[in-house]
Amino acid sequence: MWNAQRLVSAFVLGGLVGLLLDRLHVHYGVLWYPRPFVWDQAWWVLPLFGATTLVVLNGARLFMRAAFGEHDVAGSALWFFAAYWASGVWQGHPIGLSIAYVVFLAMRTTHGITWLFALGLALGGVLVEASLVSIDAFRYRYPDLLGLPYWLPGLYAHGAPFALAVALKLRRPGS
Repeated sequence: MWNAQRLVSAFVLGGLVGLLLDRLHVHYGVLWYPRPFVWDQAWWVLPLFGATTLVVLNGARLFMRAAFGEHDVAGSALWFFAAYWASGVWQGHPIGLSIAYVVFLAMRTTHGITWLFALGLALGGVLVEASLVSIDAFRYRYPDLLGLPYWLPGLYAHGAPFALAVALKLRRPGS
């Protein structure tokens, strides 16, 4: 699955996509950085998202038994980007957004292995972000618990089908 070229490509592409998605959160006022560097974001945002991409894609390899229909890269990416956008637009409605995330994920998958991976991403993401918030690396505008919004685990969970789709695509011969 991984050679040096794929590692670097995944790191750079994941870092850039993460930087742009994080920029949505900065634009909508979801979060802010006490020491911004470029685009009101910290210097470490791109490398953090790049490293996260590598960790998540490698972790996804353990969960790739989900149904074939869940491995549509474009569709899964669209759902994930829509979930990110929704967290910017509806950040002021944390309970409603949290419920919507669960409902829409349930509409997308009924496969236990995908749900298990989604739970792992949600838990891991919340732990990392709680750690970063605790050292004042950034802050959420409307924190609910531990300096984080209630909807955050749902956003991470929506990354699971996308990560599984990308991991499966990378595993296929000729991809």
